[in-house]
Amino acid sequence: MLQQLDEKPPEDVATSPIQRTLRYVGPAIALALIAAAAVVLWEMVTSVSLDEVAGSLYAMPVWRIVLAILCTLVGLAALASYDLVALAVIRHALPISTRRALAGGFVANVFANALGLPLLSGGTARWRIYSMVGAGLSVVGRLTVMSWLTMWSGILLVVGLTLTFEPGGQASVFGDHLIDRVVGVALMLALVGFVAWAGVIRRTIRLGGWSIRMPNAGSAAAMMIAGAVDLVAAAGTLYVLLPADVVPDLARYLVTYSVGLLAGIVASTPGGIGVFEAAIVAGLDIAADRPDVAAALILFRLIYFFGPLVFALALLGLIELRHRRRAGCDDAGTGDA
Repeated sequence: MLQQLDEKPPEDVATSPIQRTLRYVGPAIALALIAAAAVVLWEMVTSVSLDEVAGSLYAMPVWRIVLAILCTLVGLAALASYDLVALAVIRHALPISTRRALAGGFVANVFANALGLPLLSGGTARWRIYSMVGAGLSVVGRLTVMSWLTMWSGILLVVGLTLTFEPGGQASVFGDHLIDRVVGVALMLALVGFVAWAGVIRRTIRLGGWSIRMPNAGSAAAMMIAGAVDLVAAAGTLYVLLPADVVPDLARYLVTYSVGLLAGIVASTPGGIGVFEAAIVAGLDIAADRPDVAAALILFRLIYFFGPLVFALALLGLIELRHRRRAGCDDAGTGDA
């Protein structure tokens, strides 16, 4: 699915002014997002005290925490399925078991979510897990591309459905329910078109110096569902922790959460920390003097990011230990022979 093209791009082609300008666009946007987040969070930090936040943490109902953990488990299951679906798409010839695929998807995506820099953090974890059974960088590259496609298609599916079917009695996201529905229908038509396009023939698109083979219709639909479940579960984790009065309607919340997620990715901070929280506060028009909101955001970080990261590190360590033990047994057997 990810194959290098035979022809190589010329090495002496001069970079155009537009290309030189675009090099600075990404970092400039990231810095702007971080600066805006700093302003929003500074206002909140100076409006509440640590004692108030601690009091809100202790006052958080246990049932809310339990629901948040359950939502997290659902989201982690969806994350684990990313590589399982991707492996079915690329149809590799390597002996990668279902259990290893689930472990690889879980560890790689948790690392990418919690640590940021997904190509470095998630890609390295994915390469280590699959290289144990002979997979090379090409397989890791294919899985990474499919992982990103799964995430983006899931976001578009959730936002599209949310805007298309939002109740008329709720506040509109873009100022008018008609605009919301037009945007939602456009997103849904784009996704349906993509699935139909993929279903006609297994197509290949060019991206830079690479040729990327796209999934078929069934695989594309499975990727959308996995990405959507992941997003809804993650958003649900924070939703049950936030005070009810700051989330008046679900449509606006889901769109705000999605925007915060994307802003965190663009800013490239670890797990989108700071930028994501600021997007939630600003997008939902939450007042700065809300220690209960600060407590909810802290608990969300602990439950959805820190807890899974600890478990992913332990799982990766266990996989590494088992691999070394098996390698030691093989070496011992070879020596005896």
